[in-house]
Amino acid sequence: MQRLKTETRSHHERTEGVVRLMDAHLTPGDYQSHLEAFYGLYLPLEALLAAPLSALEPALNLEARWKTPLLEADLRTLGHDTGSLARLPRASPLPAVPGLAEALGCAYVLEGSTLGGQLILRHLMRHFGPDAGVGVFAFFRAYGDQVGPMWRAFGEALTQASRRAASESFDAAVVQGARDTFDTFAAWLMREHDVPVRL
Repeated sequence: MQRLKTETRSHHERTEGVVRLMDAHLTPGDYQSHLEAFYGLYLPLEALLAAPLSALEPALNLEARWKTPLLEADLRTLGHDTGSLARLPRASPLPAVPGLAEALGCAYVLEGSTLGGQLILRHLMRHFGPDAGVGVFAFFRAYGDQVGPMWRAFGEALTQASRRAASESFDAAVVQGARDTFDTFAAWLMREHDVPVRL
C-alpha cells in the first residue's frame, strides 16, 4: 500500500487537480455535472473489474463496494430517470485490466476515493446547506461510518494477494493499474469539463 501511494503520487495529484468539487463557487449544476461524469466512468469501470476481483471474494465484499448504484441514486434525486441515465456519455478508453494485479491497482484508486470523498462530503454539506435540493450525497457518503474499516479490509486483501503472488511483476502491474486509472480519471474529467491539460 505504501509503494502504491509513493509511486502513483504524481498521477494522484494530477487527478485531484481536475476535481472541482471543493470550489467556493460550486453551483448545483456543477455538482450534477461532476456526478454525471463520475457515473460515466464508474459504470463501465466497475463492470470491467467485477470478473477479476471476484477471485478475492469474500474478502473484498464486492457487492458492498460498487459505487454505481450510489451515483444512480444521487442522479435520480437530481432529476434523472432510467432513459436519461442511459444517454449519459461513457468513458473510453478504459484502463487495461488483463488480470487481477491491474484490477487491484484500479480498485485501489476507486477505494481510495472514498477517503477523499469524506472531505468533499463535509464541504458539500456546508456549501449547499440542507435546503439546496441537491440530494443526500449518497456517493460521497459511500460506506458511512464504515469507510475506515472498508479501506483497511481492502488493503489487507491487496496485501495478501501480493504475498501469494510473491512476484515483482505482479506488484509492478498493480502500480501500473493504479497509474492508468488515475490518468483515465483525469482525462475523462478534463474532457467533460473542458479543463486544460496540465501535465
